[in-house]
Amino acid sequence: MQIVSVVQQKGGVGKTTLAINLAGELSRRGMRVAVVDADPQASAVAWAAPRKLGFAVKQELLSSGTVSQWLRNVLKQSSDVVVVDTPAGLGTVFRAAVDVADVILIPCGPSSLDINAARNTLASVSSMLRADARSEARVLMVPTRVDVQTPEGQQITDELGALGESISPAMSHDIYFVRAFTQGVSVSVGAPASKAAAEMQVLADLVLQQLGKAVA
Repeated sequence: MQIVSVVQQKGGVGKTTLAINLAGELSRRGMRVAVVDADPQASAVAWAAPRKLGFAVKQELLSSGTVSQWLRNVLKQSSDVVVVDTPAGLGTVFRAAVDVADVILIPCGPSSLDINAARNTLASVSSMLRADARSEARVLMVPTRVDVQTPEGQQITDELGALGESISPAMSHDIYFVRAFTQGVSVSVGAPASKAAAEMQVLADLVLQQLGKAVA
C-alpha cells in the first residue's frame, strides 16, 4: 500500500476535490483505493454520502486519539493506494500526513494568497523531509481552479515553478468538478468526456509515476 497526502496551509484551494477525483480516476483504472478524511469539516465524507463513488471514504480524525493510533488506522486500510485529505493548517494532522506519505500533493489556486500559502506549505514539507533521512516522499505542486484567460491563471505555473518542485498541468475551474460533488461521484464517472476528467487522467498518470507504478 502507498499513500498520497493532499496538504495545504490554506483552505479553499481544492484539497477535497483533488483527493476524491484522483481516487476516482485510480479506481476507474481498476486499483483498490480508499480516501481517509482527516478534516473535521468532513467534506470527503459528505461527498461519499450517496454511496456512488465506488471506493471507501473513511473519516479518521487525529483529535480522537494519538498520532501513532491515527497512523495505524491509516496504514491498516486494505487498498493499493490511500489518499489522505487534510484540513487547512500546518499542525499535527499536516505533520502526520506528510510523515506517512509516499507522494505529497500541494494544491494551489491562482491568487497571491494561495501562492504564499503554498510557499509556506512547501517550506514546512521540505523541512520535514530533510529532517527524516529515511523518507523518499515526492512532492507535486498542483495548480487548481485555473482560468487561463486571466493574468493570474497564465502566471501560476511560472510562480509555482520558481519554488523548485515538480508541477502538474493546471486543473481548470471546470463546472464538472462542482457537479461531481452534487452528484456524489467523481468526474471520471459523472463526466468522463469532460475537460475535468481529462485533467484528472493526466494527474493520475503523474502520481502513478511518482509512486513507481505502471501507468495504464
